Amino acid sequence: MMKKLLLPVVMLMMTAAAHAQASVQLGILLNTLKTENAAGRLSGSYKGLLAAADYNFSLTEYLAVAPGLGIGYSFNNEAGFKYKELGLFAPLDFNYRLPMSGHVSLSFFAGPTLYYGLLSQETSINPPYNYYAQDNRRFDVFLGGGVWTDINKTIRVKVSYKFGLTNTSKINGITEKSNCLSIAVGYLF
Repeated sequence: MMKKLLLPVVMLMMTAAAHAQASVQLGILLNTLKTENAAGRLSGSYKGLLAAADYNFSLTEYLAVAPGLGIGYSFNNEAGFKYKELGLFAPLDFNYRLPMSGHVSLSFFAGPTLYYGLLSQETSINPPYNYYAQDNRRFDVFLGGGVWTDINKTIRVKVSYKFGLTNTSKINGITEKSNCLSIAVGYLF
């Protein structure tokens, strides 16, 4: 019985690996932090950069899953306020590919992203203030989606938007959630 089950599983894994495609991407971020407390709502935006890699495993001819890993750096330098944030993110994007022509395909994707903050610091004061020490949680979960287009099976242009699901504030009475827009260009292997 075990041998009969093992053979199809091994064949499925080999088929998935044969139709897998790795990519690396560089891009820009626009993070929005929404804060809500008894006094009202505030919103702030931070620009940033990202570097990521993923591995797209085909499940069917058009359906695939792409686990990935990346790093994002966000910053804000306005009106004497200097802030920087650095974090790791791990998306799990389920995608559906639509072939457009022999050289171009369009894929729609959606899925969760786990985030772990490495640095969240205000540097406009001396000494710099570390938000992770007292105010914020390092871990966040996002849910989102987007679209990418592959050109000549070599270049990928990817646009995504993700909604933060968890309250990252440790302070009672304050709710903080982040949203993130990213635009990246990647190389397919």
